[in-house]
Amino acid sequence: MGLLDRFRRRDDADDPSGEPSPDLADVDPVDEVATRPLSAEEESRLEAARLRYDAHGIVPEDLATVVGAWDAAVARDDEGEASEVVTVVATAIGDHLVGHGYRWVMSTDPFGTDLAVEPPRRGVPVVVRTLVAVRWMNRETGWVDQVVGHLARSGRR
Repeated sequence: MGLLDRFRRRDDADDPSGEPSPDLADVDPVDEVATRPLSAEEESRLEAARLRYDAHGIVPEDLATVVGAWDAAVARDDEGEASEVVTVVATAIGDHLVGHGYRWVMSTDPFGTDLAVEPPRRGVPVVVRTLVAVRWMNRETGWVDQVVGHLARSGRR
């Protein structure tokens, strides 16, 4: 019995109707994700975040500087700077991925519309602010190299 079978069996037992859980193959996909180029105002928002890179010691082309800024912010654990850290680090990660062929877009999905980076070939846009914000909530460290590195490599395939 595989791990997924155990979860399915547990779900089946929890279902009062006794009906088995639907197979993953039976699950409908999320609605299509739409993207569009950035407006001048959206470009200005990105530029405003970029102007704050120096204050955080960030050079987007050098992922180690993004890691350093992130780790330092997590170590300070200052909730008052959360929005600033998330915005600047997310923009730096997006700019790093743009250096690997991604492009900035506005992405709309069932959860809303936000700035994202889209891979060079057809693919799912990455809403970098969400990617970073979730990790801030958990004060997670050690993820930037792995996640961003994986996305950069995936974009080249």
